[in-house]
Amino acid sequence: MIRFWFKLFYAIKFVGVGMFAPYVAMYFIRKDITNLQAGSLVALVSFVGFVAQPIWGIISDKYNVTRLLVTISCWTTSVIVLTYTLTDKFEYLIIIVTLFSIMRSPLHANVAALALHHLDLKGVREEYGKFRMWGSIGFIIATIISGGFFFEDNLTTAIYVFSGCLILLGFISLKLPDRGISSTVQWRDSIALITNSQLLRIFLLGIICVGITLGIADQYLVVYLDEINASAWIVGLTVAITAFPEIPIMSYAEKFIRKWGLRITYVVGLSALPIRWLLNMLVTDPNIALPVQALHGIAMSALLAVGTIFVDNILPKRLRASGQALYLSSLYGLGPSIGLFLGGLLMSNGSTKPLWALSLVSGIIGCYVINNAMKIGNRQTLE
Repeated sequence: MIRFWFKLFYAIKFVGVGMFAPYVAMYFIRKDITNLQAGSLVALVSFVGFVAQPIWGIISDKYNVTRLLVTISCWTTSVIVLTYTLTDKFEYLIIIVTLFSIMRSPLHANVAALALHHLDLKGVREEYGKFRMWGSIGFIIATIISGGFFFEDNLTTAIYVFSGCLILLGFISLKLPDRGISSTVQWRDSIALITNSQLLRIFLLGIICVGITLGIADQYLVVYLDEINASAWIVGLTVAITAFPEIPIMSYAEKFIRKWGLRITYVVGLSALPIRWLLNMLVTDPNIALPVQALHGIAMSALLAVGTIFVDNILPKRLRASGQALYLSSLYGLGPSIGLFLGGLLMSNGSTKPLWALSLVSGIIGCYVINNAMKIGNRQTLE
């Protein structure tokens, strides 16, 4: 029954994300603010998350409040996100976005920590992808629906649906098993994770480069599709297609890891991203752009299933929430905040093509750095 609650949590969480996240940039753009201001707001969400996530991670580990933070995050975020609809003033939106990002930050890392702890007790940590796969299913369902119903004139409805999903998640979180930490955790331990591990420092540097591309893709894919005159149903289906490959790949992630190892599985999956960015630069037909986005799901399967396990392998289990927070704050925090800020500047000329060129370069660098970091990890394991 515990597995059911984890799967249900991920499914509903990403129904909300699928309804809301792909349209945030477009929602801001349609307010009475400039493209640069809209880009700054979505970048602020990521940057605040980068700062807040490691702090929440160490609070979770130090005070053993992992599940409590998940519940608090769900319910407070559900209220804050509704205030997006109350103002069009950039100054007020800065405050709202900051509060939203702070309170949302504990959610994913702490749920991952709870899931990994539960699976670790059963000796099947490699099966994490089977939990996370249900998030992809929820995301696909949500984005197909949202593309057809929300994109044209009803983006505000997506906010209400997202808020409702978060309220429901707060109740579901009460059914998840908490984790116990037997050793004392100090505030400095989270910082020591980076200062004491060359492997982690190099790995996170590569993740930041990949995160730059994800920030751009998450917020400007819909803008790109609008730019090439895609219809509403194609927008919804295209966003959904980005997650389709995640379901079979996450389902079989355990077998891939056992056969090829973490490094090969991870790097091969990530290599799909630079190919996607190159094709986005070249493709102007929405019917061709649609299948190209499936490459995203291959990479995300590696990032969200294999990468989560890799980070859990190289860090102390008593700092499980802190480790996941550092990983996610690099992937969804610092990296995207840099990408979105640069994206706002590059979008000043009205075309998304420079964004995909930036993503191509950053993605190639990220894959190279991550591959070298994981080779260091393999050598340390052998020693």
